[in-house]
Amino acid sequence: MRTKLFLAFLLVTSIAFLSNLIFERLTMNDFDEYIKGTKEDHLYWVLAAVEGSYEDGRWNMSSLSESVHWGTMLGFDIRIEDREGRNLIDSQSVMDSLPPAMKHRMESVVHLHKSEGEFERYPLYIEGRELGTLFVRPLNKEGSMKAKENIFKKRGRNFLIRSFFIAGAGGLAMAIFLSLYLSRPLKRLQSAAERVATGDFRVRVQPISSGSFMGKRFCSDEIGKLSESFNYMAEALEKEESLRRRLTSNIAHELRTPLAVIKAQVEALIDGVIDNTAEGLETIRSEIEKLTRLVEGIEDMTKAEASFFSRGEYRKIDLREFLKDIESSMEPVFRDRGLQFSVVDRGALEVATDPDKLEMIMKNVVSNSLKYTGKGGAWIDYGSDGKEFYIEVRDSGMGIPEEEIPKIFTRFYRGKGASDNGIGVGLAIVKELVTVMEGRIDVQSKTGEGTAFRIWLPVHTYGQGFGSWVKG
Repeated sequence: MRTKLFLAFLLVTSIAFLSNLIFERLTMNDFDEYIKGTKEDHLYWVLAAVEGSYEDGRWNMSSLSESVHWGTMLGFDIRIEDREGRNLIDSQSVMDSLPPAMKHRMESVVHLHKSEGEFERYPLYIEGRELGTLFVRPLNKEGSMKAKENIFKKRGRNFLIRSFFIAGAGGLAMAIFLSLYLSRPLKRLQSAAERVATGDFRVRVQPISSGSFMGKRFCSDEIGKLSESFNYMAEALEKEESLRRRLTSNIAHELRTPLAVIKAQVEALIDGVIDNTAEGLETIRSEIEKLTRLVEGIEDMTKAEASFFSRGEYRKIDLREFLKDIESSMEPVFRDRGLQFSVVDRGALEVATDPDKLEMIMKNVVSNSLKYTGKGGAWIDYGSDGKEFYIEVRDSGMGIPEEEIPKIFTRFYRGKGASDNGIGVGLAIVKELVTVMEGRIDVQSKTGEGTAFRIWLPVHTYGQGFGSWVKG
């Protein structure tokens, strides 16, 4: 890529050089055309003045001398002949007729003896009748108009050449700088990608072009956003690998006990150790049910983990309406068990969050309260402190012993009073989802008096950066 960028800038510089040459040629041609047109205009003025010097059938020599004088000043060596070819007047004779001081001044500007080239012939007419002939050739005016023309051309050409070298050197320096600047982060990304391919998921790339908005850093260009996406990918792969190892270890541990029991029961039945076959088969069925619940729990965990690695779509929701929907879906289940379930109405509260993940969190927490509540019921409260909003689920259930609270978010952990219906993944899913959403969960519980789970999540506002929403 570095070579391609350098060659691209080199091509642009070459095109600029070619354009510079074309511009210089066109500019000089336009200037020459301008000078030529000006000389033609001056020549026509001289012709008109000379023809105007013929009055009442004869030449007015005073007027004719003045016309030749001005023609000489305009850069022409002039000679006028009558119809018979006799010389009437020329630039030299007009020069000689001037006062000494004026003649000296004129000779410092006009050099008749240095005139070059052939005279051009222009017939003189008045009212369709030929009066004579005007012979003209350009004067070599050293230090005057011709010299100024040459100076203009030379300076213009030098300016274009210097401007090209300045622009070319600047373009070349910029080509080298940008090719290095743009390729360096891409090379880092390439190196990091190769490390990820070897299984090193801890690698991260520091975005070069970044800024901040409302306290959160974001990347302002495409390479910066690519670096951020790469970091998210590497982080997701690292989490996935960690979760895979933990899940594999947990599954192996959880499968070992029921499989060992089933194996022992089958061997006992084969060996005839167990006299009551029905009792042995019932034990095997019970362990198979545990295995079935374990597989179902693993499926739930797999679905939840699929959402851990996606950024989700943050959008504005009315938290009261969202929780009312949760109430509508779960209240019949509570009612069937003779329990209460309701949402405390604190009024409308608009937040920006990932509603899909939040719904999964709420249903797991509420289901956990339902599972461990024998009388009374559960209630949901909510609120905000400006930077974070919270949702609290309180129940009147059996409560959690103080020593078990640090363990309840561990996968496959089941407390002493847990029923046989669960396998201990619900709260683990809640904890990991809350962490993905950059929040936290607090637990307050007392044995026999119930439990309160309070979930804190950041209030998001619309801003720049990947994912569209940033923390407030």
